[in-house]
This record gives sequence, C-alpha cells and structure tokens, in this order.
Amino acid sequence: MAEHTIRAFVPAADGFSVESVGGNVCLVQALDRTPATPPENASRHTVCQSWAEEATEGPVVFVRCFTPQVHPIECCGHGLLAVAHIWLRRLQRDLLILSMHQSTVHCWRSDGLTWLRFRRESVVAATVPAWTAAVFPQQPQPVAAATCGGERGYLVLQWPDDYDLGDLSPPGRGLTQWSQRAVICTAAQPASGNAAITLRYFAPQYGVPEDAATGSAVRVLADYWSHRFNTLSAVQCSPEGGLLMTRLAPDHVEVGGYCIPTGEVANDA
Repeated sequence: MAEHTIRAFVPAADGFSVESVGGNVCLVQALDRTPATPPENASRHTVCQSWAEEATEGPVVFVRCFTPQVHPIECCGHGLLAVAHIWLRRLQRDLLILSMHQSTVHCWRSDGLTWLRFRRESVVAATVPAWTAAVFPQQPQPVAAATCGGERGYLVLQWPDDYDLGDLSPPGRGLTQWSQRAVICTAAQPASGNAAITLRYFAPQYGVPEDAATGSAVRVLADYWSHRFNTLSAVQCSPEGGLLMTRLAPDHVEVGGYCIPTGEVANDA
C-alpha cells in the first residue's frame, strides 16, 4: 500500500508553495486489493481507499471515502479528484473509470487539470427559508433558493451578484435545528468575469462545519446556474480557498481542478 496526501482544487498549479496553495486535502490509500476494513481513525483529513480491478473495458478503480471520524461519504468530489490524479499516473492511462457506491465516474487530465464526469444533478427552485435570518443574522439575506436530493440532500442559497460570501459567519451547529440538508451558499461575480461564481459549503450535521473545496457542491451548482452559465469558474471562499471548474452537458457535468501531491508514505500491504 502507498499513501498519498493530495491537495485537490488548489487555486493555482504553479507559483505557490505547498503550504500556501489552499484546496482540500485528502489522504489517498492506493491498495493492491479490496480492503477488509475501513481506515483507522488516524487522519485529520478525508481518507480514500482505492484499488484497481480488471474489467472488459479496462481497469476500474474502486473508491471508498471517509471523514476523519471514519463516517462513509456518499459522494466525495475532492476525494475522487485526488484518486484520479494518483491512478491516472500509476496506471499510465489517458482515461480511467472510477467506481464509488455503484456510481461510475470517468476521469482524465487536460491542460494540467484533472477532470471528473458525473451524472447531472437536478435542482428544484424553492422558497428562501425564513430561518436564514436566524442562521445568517445581521447580514444581507439570500435572494433565491433551490433544493437537490432528499431531506438529507442539498439546499442552495443564492446571494445578490458580487456579494462577498467571505463576510458570512459559519452557521455552526445551530443549523441542525433548522435543516438536515447541507447548505451551499453561492453568488455570481460578474465583476470578476463571465461565468465566475463563489460558493461556501456548510454541513455541521455531518461533521463538516465548513468544507474547504467541495466537488459535490459545485456539481450541484452547475445545474443551478445553468440558466445563466454553461461553464463555471468557481472560487470557494473557505479559509483554505479552492478553485473548481465545471462544464455542463445535457446529461452530465464535468468537474475539474488542479491537484498537488504533498507527501507519500509507502507501507507494507
């Protein structure tokens, strides 16, 4: 087994030291066989177990991702991006198939970015909940909202164009009394260029007070913003920061970002 620490969705691929690039850190375990047990609770970051199996269409890399508290993650965008970064090189492939919870994700590299192809998610317009004033007090309020998935899915809250989402105070555990949905806050940034948006992601219900750079969230936002943009250049305004790119098609969405390896430890399998 080899363990690789990867920063996914970093704001730039060059010109920054590893300590300053931001992004979302993931510990990728590249295994020789299917693991018998989940990883031990020994990381401050997301841990992704990954292993390859031969199939008729070529190798398939299976992925299981876990929070630092070893809770399984249904869809982990930054974990999948980090796994893709490792295994495309390890297997010397131009295109690779990842499998996570029986969902198939194609991955490849282009112009220095690693890309993932997801099934397109549908969002449904909703009324802005009255409780947002309690969760985000003494701040401008969202002007639109939408949901994606079931009651434990996502709630998208949109702020006015060019609003600085960095001014929002994280809602903390207080969010749990109002909703079991993960909250994606977003705003278009036309002053920064066409298709530029910002986002923040809060899911304290699932042990994530605020995520650093969230591929699953920007996958949802690709559909949410589709009435204005067919591509997105999304900056996640977390303390770490992240840059996430999307390209939209009728039945799928491509999510891309830069990855930077920060360490590797070889262990006996």
